[in-house]
Amino acid sequence: MANRSYLYSLDNRPASYEDRPETIRGLSEWPYDVPFMYRLLMSADPRICSTLISDGLDGSKAPLHAISAPFDEGLERVRRFVAIVKTMIAEPEARRTAATREESGKPTLAARMRQWLGLSSASAAQPAPAAAPSSPETAPAAIEHLPAWLDETVAFLEAHRDRYLLLETIELDIMSESDPDALRAMVEEEIERCRRVGEGYAALPDDAAEAARVLRRAAAAPSPAPLDVFHGLRFDDACDHARSGHTEYPLGLEWTDVLYFQLSNREEFEAAKRQPPESESD
Repeated sequence: MANRSYLYSLDNRPASYEDRPETIRGLSEWPYDVPFMYRLLMSADPRICSTLISDGLDGSKAPLHAISAPFDEGLERVRRFVAIVKTMIAEPEARRTAATREESGKPTLAARMRQWLGLSSASAAQPAPAAAPSSPETAPAAIEHLPAWLDETVAFLEAHRDRYLLLETIELDIMSESDPDALRAMVEEEIERCRRVGEGYAALPDDAAEAARVLRRAAAAPSPAPLDVFHGLRFDDACDHARSGHTEYPLGLEWTDVLYFQLSNREEFEAAKRQPPESESD
């Protein structure tokens, strides 16, 4: 099973593992990473809080941590960012770039005809140079599904809104640490990443068209802080294809309320505590 980050909406900022919300719903989970949209959602006043996934490690009780942030402010940032991206991909330049990427890997008609007829030129007789490995900037992609994914993102979040967001990274963190203090430090580092994404977002111009141009440049090439947080993002149908190597920084547009960890609300948590423990024979 892949280690994941998990995102929830809920009505409190958990102060302890037992401090259960009245309402909680899953939003998304992501293997081996925290995608950009999670950080953008969490970028408005992220604070350390208790995890609701576990009250310890390896059978020993220990305080473990997650990240809490207000939902409405995060949703507003996502709405505006989506509007900027949709402005960008609607521009002819973005469409031409996507078309060029898609066509760049295809053989020409003349080359295909030579293959079909068994003909070869002097240059074709020479061994072909090894193809350069794909990079996030050059791998073929199109802009066909991205607009719908962006609309679905906003619609899903609006349908699952609550007072707060909860970002759980404990599964990712225990891949490299097991000491509770070190794990807390990793959560604090992730909080800083969320804040930096918020600073980058705030640096985008108010005008959507100008913001789209700034965002495109910052995603394509390294920029000074705070715009450096956008470098590596893709705004096409390969925006989340990290496993295939199309990007190293997923945008994060996959949403579902059915997560591996279905966290219990207060009523469910208290009911489970009242259940008698199972005997070893069971």
